[in-house]
Amino acid sequence: MNRVAVSMGDPAGIGPEVTVRALLRMDQAVRHEIVVVGEALWLQRVAAAVSGAVPSPLTFVERAGGFEGDLEGRGLRSGEVAVLNPLADALPQLARGRDFAAFGEASFQYVKMGVELVQQGLCRALATAPISKHAWHLAGHDYPGHTELLRELSGSPRVGMMFWGERLKVMLATTHLALARVPAALTVALVEDQVLMLYEFMQKAGLSGKIGLAALNPHAGEHEAFGDEETRILKPALARLCQVGVPVEGPVPADVLFHQALQGRYAVLVALYHDQGLVPFKMLHFDDGVNLSIGLPFIRTSADHGTAFDISDKFIANSRSMESAIGLARRLSSYC
Repeated sequence: MNRVAVSMGDPAGIGPEVTVRALLRMDQAVRHEIVVVGEALWLQRVAAAVSGAVPSPLTFVERAGGFEGDLEGRGLRSGEVAVLNPLADALPQLARGRDFAAFGEASFQYVKMGVELVQQGLCRALATAPISKHAWHLAGHDYPGHTELLRELSGSPRVGMMFWGERLKVMLATTHLALARVPAALTVALVEDQVLMLYEFMQKAGLSGKIGLAALNPHAGEHEAFGDEETRILKPALARLCQVGVPVEGPVPADVLFHQALQGRYAVLVALYHDQGLVPFKMLHFDDGVNLSIGLPFIRTSADHGTAFDISDKFIANSRSMESAIGLARRLSSYC
């Protein structure tokens, strides 16, 4: 069974809503391959609000007493979804749309249990709904986000952040870093390591084609008139990658690179900093893009948006990104 664990995210955000909406759009057979990590009662209330019906078309069945032997879909009826809850106490009935330590602790524990399910072989992949980093900090968990926690829990020496859409696929060489710190963070070793990790993932995922590497400076530095990072860092890294057979080209000015990718020249792009990659990506895939972690010993995907506290009590969230995240997790876990 191609089972996927889905952590429901911060209860105060739209994570539970997009999870419910994604489940509503699934075939029953697929739904029985999903294990939601969260609270069944909270999800049930969200399902009633989303569907406008009582009883809801979905029934969330909380599995107690551990994992083993209880996740095969046995005993689940039509419309029922298995839920595992790592918390002994019920979630407090706090307002949606705000950061709370209790909700930060809950969403943190949901992710941890999701990882444990995959590590024990009970699920093939993990898809995560949005968490609030500030709520994690309020709860005493000082991680910048999912990626850093997943790297620690899995013991992975390196993890990459990739964004997956049907028309565009982009990996970030640096992630959540102030723009002023990006040039100093770029090194030959970093670029070489990130591109090589991407290529290794492409081979596992059956993704063929060239990798396009973005330049840092306008016009790729134009013979160092606008900066020397292309000459000093990017070209030496590319030379070493080409020597070991990695099909990578660059550095290509960013204002050209994304157009070329859409014309079919590149299968995947490597952007050097967050907005260089995410601005064009979200222009195309704002609603259906997926955040994919590579370098982990398992597949992890995520909805490519945040908690959207401003609309979390309105129940109008778009679930396409979460649907895509779960679908991609199922697809990749079948051969990665």
